[in-house]
Order: sequence, then structure tokens, then C-alpha cells
Amino acid sequence: MYSLRWVPVWLVLVAIALWFALSYWFWPLPAAGETGCHGAVTAVERIQGTAAVTPLDGRTVLTEGIVTADFSAREELGGYFIQQETRASAQGPASRGLFIYAPGADVSPGERLRVRGEAGEYHGMTQLSEARIEARCGDPGLPEAAPLSLPLDSEGKEAREGMRIRLEHGATITGLYGLARYGVITLADGRLFQPTQVAEPGEAVRQVAERNQERSLLLDDGSRSQFSALPEWVLRHYEADRRLRVGDALKDVEGVLDYRYGDWRLQPTTAPTVRTLNPPPEPLERPEDGIIRVAGFNLQNYFNGDGRGGGFPSARGAESAAAWQAQHQRLVTALDGLAADIIGLVELENDGTGEGSAIASLTADLEGSWEYARPQRRPGDDAIAVGLAWRSERVGPVGEPEVLRSPPFNQGSRPPVAQRFRHHASGAVFLVVVNHFKSKRCGEASGRNAAQGDGEGCWSAHRNAATRRLLQWLEQLREPMEAPNVVLVGDLNAYARETPLSLLEQAGYRNILLDRHENPASSYIYRAQSGTLDYILLAGESEVTVEAAGIQPINADEPPLLHYSREERNGLPESLTVSAQEPWRASDHDPSWVDLRPGIE
Repeated sequence: MYSLRWVPVWLVLVAIALWFALSYWFWPLPAAGETGCHGAVTAVERIQGTAAVTPLDGRTVLTEGIVTADFSAREELGGYFIQQETRASAQGPASRGLFIYAPGADVSPGERLRVRGEAGEYHGMTQLSEARIEARCGDPGLPEAAPLSLPLDSEGKEAREGMRIRLEHGATITGLYGLARYGVITLADGRLFQPTQVAEPGEAVRQVAERNQERSLLLDDGSRSQFSALPEWVLRHYEADRRLRVGDALKDVEGVLDYRYGDWRLQPTTAPTVRTLNPPPEPLERPEDGIIRVAGFNLQNYFNGDGRGGGFPSARGAESAAAWQAQHQRLVTALDGLAADIIGLVELENDGTGEGSAIASLTADLEGSWEYARPQRRPGDDAIAVGLAWRSERVGPVGEPEVLRSPPFNQGSRPPVAQRFRHHASGAVFLVVVNHFKSKRCGEASGRNAAQGDGEGCWSAHRNAATRRLLQWLEQLREPMEAPNVVLVGDLNAYARETPLSLLEQAGYRNILLDRHENPASSYIYRAQSGTLDYILLAGESEVTVEAAGIQPINADEPPLLHYSREERNGLPESLTVSAQEPWRASDHDPSWVDLRPGIE
């Protein structure tokens, strides 16, 4: 026998080298890229799971998918989305899309990647972090966008998290508040209304609120930055001399379904198309002589500094003389556009009625000859107050104005102001009362004034007490009147189905804006939900015909980025400015109005 110990070392080395050479020739090794694109991976669906938290939380995984959207720039989302290849219609209980957090990554939509990273949740969004690309596996193109229809509950949205989708039926713009700061627009399957605008407080309200969540979705701009440039499609829309308003519709809405900051949102990959369904209104025609037009308008803190062009910034409202001038001109245009005979004004600076007062500054520039109520005593101690102004060629005051200062109007709710008027053309006498109840803001609210979970919000008990005291006062004012018709105007800070409106209705005061619109009435938008805070209510024994009534939608439906103050404008283009001859976004409330025809005695 031969022993290997007698074989020279050099001969062994030569044999090994020859074996490697021949094996490479007959069985070549695969290329490095091909090696990375084969073998088992963890499916995206498994990473997503069907619960709120990934079942692989904290584990490092290798997965594969097609890049559907790239937002990896640091000023954007700092990452990109991938999607597992499956037919769009084959939707299972777990999502096939996933966000890869990888700031500055070099990826292209349509390419297939293998990515390794740590699975986890970021404020409710499943993602891979500390991710690195293991292999680039070709460019098969984008997967088909999955159709999505609203309403859709949270489970349905969770099953599409991170996936490429399209809104099958388009959507209605229901909120524009976040457009200036976050580049965000709230969409829904129709305009959303405040729960207590359409349902009785209690369980019915909770059901509406839940349904509103299912009906809505945010359209984002793919950025985490605040006050960044507006989306290009928004700028192009305004450059074409068109407006973007709540109530308009978007079609061709497509992108990736994302969850951030407590809301479901669509990060767009294409520019949507705007359908103008809610064009801005024209000014109202002036009423004929036999009609009295009464209006109410919350001015959103009209403060005129020291009344001589200085004194800015004041306690509220405009920050500078230039900002005040812009506010003033827009409000004058808006008020002239109402062509009213009597206007109840809300959120006036409570600085008296002298020559330099806010109400004097405002009425001085209105068309026609205007006078205003001059109570003998200051109406309350709040920074803001209500006021009444009228066209002296159409109506005249009867007696002195009355002010209710007793509790609860000595704190929170502003004291109402009442004035009797005689209509010159008909001789009819009636009472107009302007009101401003305490808001729903919860600062210092406690006990019965804390939110009770019924939808009426904070300070509901205070507003209810104010309503009851107002009704007592109105009865006292109506007794000596020859023709006791009463018109209530103003901001009650309560939606149409809340207790103050029920109490007023039970006392015989009709909400004349009810059923005057195709949809529920709306004068204010809060958190993308519309409703009425501003009312005109009518009660009386004399024959009075309501000829017409409505809300003039010049403010609430417009985006707040058009506000007269340019502090948050960040150099927006000229197409997004509002001239002094335009009323848009003069306030955050819309004015309301009614045309009354007195009966012939």
C-alpha cells in the first residue's frame, strides 16, 4: 500500500488548484447579483400581519418587493415604499405594502429590491428601519394600483397599509385647514358634517363621528416639513385663475396608503384633477324697498389698534397696521356684498363706540349711510364684544339699545345687544338681538362644563344657562313692543342639534336657515367637519314673510392660507393673494342673512 505521507506537498497543492479550475469550467459559480436575488425571504404580508403591531416586531428580516414610491429625501418622509407582487384584486387580510425607512436611499419606482432591516412600528405604521439593500433584482415596473372606495373602516385601511392604491370614485374636499402648514387636504366621499349638526347628542352622535372617520382620508404631500412649498398641482390650479374650495371634488387620486401622526393618509404619486363643484358666490342683490335684510357676521377678531393707524400688535386680530388694513378692506368688501340693512357684528374689539373705536372704523367705509348702536355702558369685560349697525336710509332705531350683563353673560358668553328698529318703507317695528355664546374650547372647563361625551363639547352647561337667561330677557323686552317680532342673529357656538337650539325652538324661535340648502347648512368648518354656529332665528306674532335666507360661503370653504396675515404664507405666488376688492377668507366664519317682508297691517 501507498501512504499519502510520501506524496510531496507541492503535488497536493497542484491537484487542488487543478480541481478548482476544472470545477469552475464545468460548474461555474453564479454571479453575485443572481445569488442575492434567489433564496427564501420573509413575505411582506407576514411582516405586516393582521394586527395593529407587526408579529415580527424587533426582528431583523430579509424581504423583497417592488418600489412603488420614493420619498427618501430627508425633507420628505426619509424612505420609500415597496410592494409584494400580487394581482391588485387579490386582496387578503394582510397588506402587501411596506415602508422602508432609509433616508437618502438611491431607489427608483418600478425596480425590485431585496431589503434587510428591523421590523417594527413607528407611531402605528409598520416599517423596516436600519434598512439596507441586499440586491437589486430587475425592473419589472409598478404593480397595479389597488382600487379603494370610501367609506372604509380601520381594518380595511390596515389591510392596505403601505400599498399603491387609487380612489375608485374620486373624493370630495372636506377640509383645507392643514394645506398651508402641512400640505394636507382632507378628503371624503362627500362633505363631512359635525355630528351634532345632523344627530341628537348621545349615542347617535358617536355613530356619526365613527362613520366620519371611515369616510375620510388625508391627501398628503409626501413631506414631513412644515410650511414647505405647496404641492405643484395646487399651485397650477391657482395659476389657472381657479379657486380650491371645500366642496370641490378630486379625481385621478392615486398614491400609497400611509399612516402617520394618528391619521390615515395617501402619499400621492400622481397629480389629481380638480372638479369645481362649489364655485365662489356672487355678491347679493340689494333687496327691494319693501323687504328688510338682516345679517349676522363673526368678524374673527376685528381690532383696529389705537384707531389712528398705530397700536399694533393689539390683543387680538391683526399683528400690524398693514395686516389690519388688509383685514379691514376684505371685511368691508364682504359686508358690502351682503347688501344688508341691519348687521349683527360679532368679535369686535371691545373698545367703546367713539370716533377711534373698531365699530366706527368698520362702518365708516361701508357703502351708504351707516349708524351703529351706542350702549351707555361697556358691554362686558371681555376683549371682544358684539355690535349692531344699520343703513340709516332704510331703517331707523326706536329707543336706546339694551344690553344684558347679568350672569352668565358677565363671564364667558358676551353680553347680547338688542335694538328696536322701524322699517322706513313699511313702518314695521321689530327687535334685533345679536349674540355670542361661550366657545367650546376646554380651557378651565370642569364639572358640568367639562365635555360630557355626548358631542356638545366643553362649556355646554354654560351655553344652556345663557340660552335660558336670554329667553327670559327677550320676554321682558317684547312686552312693551307694538309689533313683537324678534330676529336673533349671531354666533351661538352650538351646532344645529345641540341643546341651545332645542331650547330656542321650544320657545318659538325658528331656525330659518334650516332646510334652506341642498345639504345641511354650514357657516364654519372645524377639523374638516362643517356645521352652523352662526344663526338667524325668528319669532313673533305679526305677519312676516321670509322671502329668502342663506349663508354666504365666502370664508369657511376657502383655505386658511388665504388669511389676510402673511405670517404663514412663506412667499406664496401672486396667484394665491387676495385683493382688497375680494372678500375671500376675510374671517373664519361665513355671514348669514334673511330677507323679511313685513305684513300689511
